[in-house]
This record gives sequence, structure tokens and C-alpha cells, in this order.
Amino acid sequence: MTSDKTRSVLLLQGPLSKYYARTAHHLVALGAKTLKVHFCGSDVSDWEQSDAVRFTQKPDTWALFLEALIVSNGITDILLHGDRRFYHQVAIGVAKRLDVNIIATELGYLRPDWMTVEFGGCSALSYFPQNKDELMALQTPVTADTAELLYPGSYKQIVLQELGFTFYNALYARKFPYYLNHRTEPRTQVYGGWLKARAQSKRQKKAADAAWKRLKQDGTPYYLFALQLNGDFQIRDHSPFASIYEAIDKVIESFSKIAPVGTLLVFKSHPLEYRFKELSRAIAKASDKHGVMQRTQLIHGRSIKELAEASLGLLTINSSAGIEALEYGIPTCCILPTIYDIDGLTHQGDWEDFWCSTTPPDPTVFLKFIEALKTVNQVRGTLYNAQGLEAAAKGTAEKVLCSPYMERPVQSAEPPRLKKAQTMGVTYEYFM
Repeated sequence: MTSDKTRSVLLLQGPLSKYYARTAHHLVALGAKTLKVHFCGSDVSDWEQSDAVRFTQKPDTWALFLEALIVSNGITDILLHGDRRFYHQVAIGVAKRLDVNIIATELGYLRPDWMTVEFGGCSALSYFPQNKDELMALQTPVTADTAELLYPGSYKQIVLQELGFTFYNALYARKFPYYLNHRTEPRTQVYGGWLKARAQSKRQKKAADAAWKRLKQDGTPYYLFALQLNGDFQIRDHSPFASIYEAIDKVIESFSKIAPVGTLLVFKSHPLEYRFKELSRAIAKASDKHGVMQRTQLIHGRSIKELAEASLGLLTINSSAGIEALEYGIPTCCILPTIYDIDGLTHQGDWEDFWCSTTPPDPTVFLKFIEALKTVNQVRGTLYNAQGLEAAAKGTAEKVLCSPYMERPVQSAEPPRLKKAQTMGVTYEYFM
């Protein structure tokens, strides 16, 4: 691995962990310069390096502050986690004007112990090939990565990192008086919801097992809709839906009009979901509105593999659950374009045609897709395991500085999925 002394990386907000602190350590070891911007107390707590500045001004001054920081420090790259947070959206716009690379990190497209490290942006803002021919022509080595879980995550670690985020933000609140938190819900509500979900887990599992047993016994053909969290940026910013509940209504309406008679629509809740009553009410209300009360079912539990393998096909907005379904050879449709929305893998064309036109993915294309993902924008590691976090940080630094697949993709006219997303009503403020 060769060092690159010409690169100067500005790190903005990372995930709730020391992932960015450790990434900066490895970037410096490879010869790059680093600088960090702190926006809140959690940023200060997680940082281990000395080179950092604090942004304590009002949000509307962030663009000018950032521009001056880039120019005065010769910044060549900006590393940020979650490209739809307010500060990061603004940063993308500034970076485009100043010809600075944007590298976005996220939890992995592959799960569970992978991280995404992607130049330009994620999801519909990704520059990963969308055309099947381009994908198949991509020169990617067969990786030695095993499918075995290398870094088991810890639910305890997730909770501790989340609590730390809230605690340190409160502790430093006076020093960051104008901080805009990317979370939309009060933490007390979220923590209460988590506790309630944990308390109800046995009951929910029992109900899910009973529902699954009935589905198997009845043998009624069904479609599976993998739900996402209402506050997820994939819904808030990467979709035209105001909420997951609006999406549920749209999907049920389409199902009621187009899906073959005698089929069911099964909803699988997200593993971290805690708004069980709200989901149940939304599905019941939409089902009654569109006359399919006896044809919908919500399940809080069971695996995607188990539910999808027995289904006619899986429908999702833009969840990574779609990749899991493709792995099992299940016909899959994503309503919004995402990284795996490629001819030969997913249903192409209008998503509402999926009810009557399900086609399994091409296994050859899927294998190529997985190898390309691992090579181009995935690194092995996790935020919820000490060894996994160090592996992710090291891999991220190497990917940022040394990947031949990331040489200024932003020179392209636009991300290949952007036009389709915009046609479907998705807007990306600050991007253009």
C-alpha cells in the first residue's frame, strides 16, 4: 500500500462510534493529512486526534465556514457519514463548486459486518454501475472474503453508543448552541420505544410464529413487502413519500387494483421497529380503504429468507433487504432506484407491474454484483465490535486513498440512478 502525501481529508460527522477517529489514524499512517469538524458534544467525545475545529455558529453560516476551511487547508476530500444530514447536504454542494471529492460512509449494503465507503454519494446518488453490461465488464477480482460472520455485533454496544450520543450532546449543549441534530424524534420517545419493544419481544415472536404457521398451512400465495423505519433517511430523503405510512397506503392501493385475485400482501416490520400499533393501524386503515381487509398481514419477526423464499416476490422501497432476497433467488422489485436496481437482478419498469410480472434474478449477474460491491464500495467491519471497528477504519482509509475504482467518479455528468429517482418525485436539495 503506497502513501499519498497530496491528500488532505476533512472529516465531518461520523456514525456514533470512534470509527472516524480510527479512520483518521490510519489515513495519517498512510501519509494523508486530516482535519475534523465537531458539530456537537458527541463528536468531541469520540475524537482521538488533535487536528479538529468546532463549528458553533448558526447553520446558515455553515457553507461559508466550510468553504473557508477547504481553501485555507487545501482540502482534497471530505469524508462524511450519511449524505442526507443537513450539514452534509450543504457540504456536498460546496464540494461540487470547489472540485473536492465527497466520500460517504454508511452501514454496508451487504450485512451484517460490512461498511459502505462510496465516492459521490449513496443510494440513488451512487455512481456504481446501473447498466448490466457495464457491471459485467467491470474488472473486479474474486475476493477471498468469506460469507461467515467475522465480527458479531452487540446490542449492548448499540445502546451504549446511542446513550453516549445523547449524554455528551447534553453535556456540551452550551458550547454548540445551534447544533441541528439529524434525528427527528425525541430520544426519550425512542428509548422508551426500544424498552417497550424489548419487553414485548417474546409476545411478538409468538404472534409472528403463529402468523407464519397459518400462512404455511393455508398455502395462499403472497407477496412480501419489507418495511423500513419511518425516520430513516431512505424514506425521509431518498423517497418521495412523506412517511412509511404513506408508502403503505400507496402499495396497498396498487395491490388492491392489480394483484391477482386470491393473493395476499404480507408486511414484514424492520428489526428495530417499535411503533407496532402505528404500523398495524396504518395497514388496517389502508386495507379497509381499498377493500382488501382480508388480504393483508403484518408480521413482527421471522427472517427475510424464510418469508421471501415462500413468497411470489419481495417488494421494497429501497431497503438493503432486497439484496438478501436476490441472494435467495427471489423476484425483487424496488420502488425507488437503489444500488441493486439493475437489469437482470430486479424488476425493471413501472413497479406496479410487478404484481403480474415477477422474474427471478439472474444468478450470474448477482454473483458479479456482489463481487463488484465488495471491490468498489464495501469494506469488512462493523461499528458494534472492537475488532470489527478497527478493521472497518483501516479498510476505509485504504479505500479512500488507494482504490483504483474511486478515481473521481463525480466527473460523470450525474449519478446513473438520479434521473429515475427525480422522475419518481425524489428531490435532492443542495446536490445540483
